[in-house]
Amino acid sequence: MKCTYGIKVLLLATVIHSMLAMAEGVQEPDMILTLLPAETTSPGGKCMDGAQAGYYLREGTDKSLFVIYLKGGGGCSTQEECEDRITKPVGTSANWADSMVGINFLDKNCVANPDFCDATAVHVPYCTSDGHRGTITEPSNTSFGYYFDGRTNFAHIVDKLIAENGLGDADKVMLTGGSAGSIGAIFNVDFLADKLPNATVKAVPLAGWYNPAALSDDLLGPYSPSDYAHFAIDTHGNPTYDMVQAGMPVVDIWGWKESASPACLDYYGDDQWWACASAHFAYKYIRSPLYVIHTQYDSNQIFTQNLAPRLPANDPDTDTVKRYVQMWGNATRESMQMIIEDNLFSEKVHKDGVFSASCITHGTSKSVTIDGYSYKELVHDWFFQNRELEDHYELIESCTPLEGNEDYVIPCNVNSACHYKPVTSNREKVEMCAKRLYFEGCLASFGASADCLTCARKNSDALKQASCTVNMVTKICNYAERNEIVEEFEGRTIKTVESDFNAEDPSGLFNSNRPELTFSGGLSRSILFSLFVAALVSSVFFLNFSK
Repeated sequence: MKCTYGIKVLLLATVIHSMLAMAEGVQEPDMILTLLPAETTSPGGKCMDGAQAGYYLREGTDKSLFVIYLKGGGGCSTQEECEDRITKPVGTSANWADSMVGINFLDKNCVANPDFCDATAVHVPYCTSDGHRGTITEPSNTSFGYYFDGRTNFAHIVDKLIAENGLGDADKVMLTGGSAGSIGAIFNVDFLADKLPNATVKAVPLAGWYNPAALSDDLLGPYSPSDYAHFAIDTHGNPTYDMVQAGMPVVDIWGWKESASPACLDYYGDDQWWACASAHFAYKYIRSPLYVIHTQYDSNQIFTQNLAPRLPANDPDTDTVKRYVQMWGNATRESMQMIIEDNLFSEKVHKDGVFSASCITHGTSKSVTIDGYSYKELVHDWFFQNRELEDHYELIESCTPLEGNEDYVIPCNVNSACHYKPVTSNREKVEMCAKRLYFEGCLASFGASADCLTCARKNSDALKQASCTVNMVTKICNYAERNEIVEEFEGRTIKTVESDFNAEDPSGLFNSNRPELTFSGGLSRSILFSLFVAALVSSVFFLNFSK
């Protein structure tokens, strides 16, 4: 009897859980992890640390259709970078979940993913840090003692899918991926097509166009655009360019050259073989159809790879960053034109597609549209060649230059996530404000923040002239309450996160245009309490002064 009751309770709990999941739109994990066998005659099979690589699978009801997704996650090219990744999911499979939920083109929900929901879905995690292109199956000093066998892992996975899941009988196969996985899709699609001669194989890379070519007034030869460090001092160069110009050898630590297009390698020869690592220079040699989805101002390329500062130090630096963003967008648009011009080494079964929004993001949201279309509906139509939207297969968004500065074009897509909002770090303004607070006698070592703020109200005119904001003064006073202030203060003792000072003054209390600005009265109890809480949790808040 107790057993029956327990079973009923368990069943009821299961039903309730399922109902809640449906109500909240939460899907249960539907893709199961398979690790590649350690003992095999197939090449590859390892993560960076030597743990077994693998893939997640959901068998589809449409056996003729497969969707294979390669996960992204950056990469490493120095020993220090690689050591930082080795214990993380991008370097080992040690902590991979046993199952996962398929999303985007792997989603089994036919409302969200109507054309591919019935496909056999394959998700390939990323644990090799090589853009799914490496062929290093035996660690060496050159590879810092790590495996870089993303391509050979992919080959092993394809062999298993053919042998066990019917991939060899498929009619249509999409290879897709995001970021580093998108790079893998671009550079592995022809390999997959060769393995499946009876299928139509196409790639849909999302945020993997690494990199555009340098503009003609930047670097000559098969190079990517200059990095920010060179651009900021009006010179030209990037790590590869500088290495080649210095006569240093370009080292292939991932062994990706073994997986590159022979036609591309033959064209660029022994001196410039490294150019074939770039999507721009390798593109014309890719034989399989591609639908490229890539923003014109890829934030990963601009800020992470080429080190443009996200928080410029001052207004001149902000202008330099803007010009660099502009340059990168120009280079990307020019590079994307290759896809439209159809200048290829060999003919394809049909034309490629491109969706390049004027956004400063890494990756393109499904909510971003060009001419009223999102990439997802266009990919569906292009992949199956329905041709209902054929006139929109090639979309490179254009923007109107700023009036009076026709050479300056910034991200213009109407989606708010696409906009560029440069934020100055305000370092110089913070130092100037702190110095003025000190000179007015408001700052004292370990002095009460409330006293500092009272002093600030009495000297509001001077603080306005020093570009102070309410938020800035609050943070400086809070700092002084907890720290010693040196006698000859020069602003160097304010050590806090610079973004804390980037907020505007919503109340306008330090706005020089506000007439008859005065500070009077004391702090309310709620504000005193806020000060207390802020000191405990080091949160950023706006302080309202009573008048």
